[in-house]
Amino acid sequence: MSDPRISFNLDPSPLPANLARVEPARIKYAMENCATTIYSAEDLIRKALEEQPDTTVSWSGGKDSTVVLHLALQQKPDILVNFNDTRVEFPETYEFIEYIKDKWSINLITLHPKKTFWETVKEYGFPQVRGKYGNRKRGKDGRPMCCQVLKEEPLRRAKLGSTLTGITAGESRVRTFTFTQFGQFYYAKTLKRYQWHPIGLWSHDDVWAYHRKHNIPHNKIYDKGHHRCGCWPCTGFMQWKTYISKSHPKMYRALMKLKGEPTLWEYDDCRQVGVED
Repeated sequence: MSDPRISFNLDPSPLPANLARVEPARIKYAMENCATTIYSAEDLIRKALEEQPDTTVSWSGGKDSTVVLHLALQQKPDILVNFNDTRVEFPETYEFIEYIKDKWSINLITLHPKKTFWETVKEYGFPQVRGKYGNRKRGKDGRPMCCQVLKEEPLRRAKLGSTLTGITAGESRVRTFTFTQFGQFYYAKTLKRYQWHPIGLWSHDDVWAYHRKHNIPHNKIYDKGHHRCGCWPCTGFMQWKTYISKSHPKMYRALMKLKGEPTLWEYDDCRQVGVED
């Protein structure tokens, strides 16, 4: 009987159509203009471990970083793994983390931010869709403040070694240009350490193919319509309302109440009776 904390579903949520259209072009551009020699995932991990033996795996519980974790464990079973707990991860993520920690016997440390997501929202406002609003409060380098406070600050404070990540070029334009400017590995000034991206030039389908080939379980959030794993109250990506309203309606209602906005259902009700701005 399968553990309820994980899934082996062979047909998880696909990429949204708009991302599926641009992902091949982003990966192609990143490969053709990559700032470093292109290494296979296994070879890049080997290079990282040889050059920087204190290399760690940065693991979110998502499909991509789980592949990197699996790859790294083949070469160094006791590699240090860090999970950056923002304290607003999806319940499915916490369940998956606990399962893999026990099942794979990983050397896991959990990092926490000094501020909560809600304290960050009070100070800077909810994150908004990137590139849409000029008045959005950001750090000096343009990244959302919630990401800097909840994700980057704990990593800097932990003073870990270099990091293997699950970042991929096809995820966004920003990450595409990261590969053309810096390549598959580079020194990240904001984190004060080297970052290595073994599957950076893999596609969404490549990642799921690896899961199937090696019979790796995945976070059940991917079986509930989501194509990404992150903070559940994140409002900084397209169609976030659609995703969370379907997968976690109670959490969605609570979030919209905090934002002081009508839910999608309330908005539809208003449209039906002709009450619309």
